[in-house]
Amino acid sequence: MARMITLRLSESAYEAVKRYADADAQSMNAWIESVLKVEDMRRRCAAHHQWMLANPDAAAFSAAWADRNLDELATG
Repeated sequence: MARMITLRLSESAYEAVKRYADADAQSMNAWIESVLKVEDMRRRCAAHHQWMLANPDAAAFSAAWADRNLDELATG
């Protein structure tokens, strides 16, 4: 089920969001949603990076696996 939240923006923040949304030919809601999706991805990537740093054996295994896959694609 979708959840709705209400953002209260200062006048200057509201005008900035409106300007950016207009420049991207999107509604303000769609523009804000896209910004939130990007921020979510940035946080997920940062968490993944931290996990990989904390688990070097898994990182090495993943790198070797990826190299094998690339080799197979090259010889395909």
